Amino acid sequence: MEDKQLGVARVFASHYQLVVCDDPAIPVGDDENWSPEKFALGFAGRPTFRMVGTAADLNDHWVELVLVDQPPSFDEWQRITCVHFRSISGKVHVMSVIDNEPTISADIEPGDYTVYFAAQNIGVDQLSLGEKSKLTDDEIAARKDIEWYRLFLMPGTPDREGRLVDRPRPVD
Repeated sequence: MEDKQLGVARVFASHYQLVVCDDPAIPVGDDENWSPEKFALGFAGRPTFRMVGTAADLNDHWVELVLVDQPPSFDEWQRITCVHFRSISGKVHVMSVIDNEPTISADIEPGDYTVYFAAQNIGVDQLSLGEKSKLTDDEIAARKDIEWYRLFLMPGTPDREGRLVDRPRPVD
């Protein structure tokens, strides 16, 4: 299968979290929320509602969702957090924890998936670069020098979950 783009959007990652879920109306319970152990793994939630940590203070990220049959190249990304995701409804939604409506929604086959949250420029945003202008969606999409994400959605369950890659940002 060739990579299939399912959606792209600017996502405000409130509370430093991106969400991938099957049904946005069913939030996580207290026992599924963040704990020190889950923080160390980089994610919390349950298979139908996953929350993955982000870092940039402005919480304003470009996010791309792609359906794939191979994992991303671990050499090409600064951070990759892997989670098991389950779609019961045949939907996948990407959003913030405070959104009422998902920012990205796509139809997929119901079942189990591995989601690789691949990120570049962890912790870098306009604030850290000393910029004050508000970016349009087109401008933020083109900016590969600030924190951004590509979510690789792959059929099947992962062999392991958590931060698979977490390296410092290269010095320019």
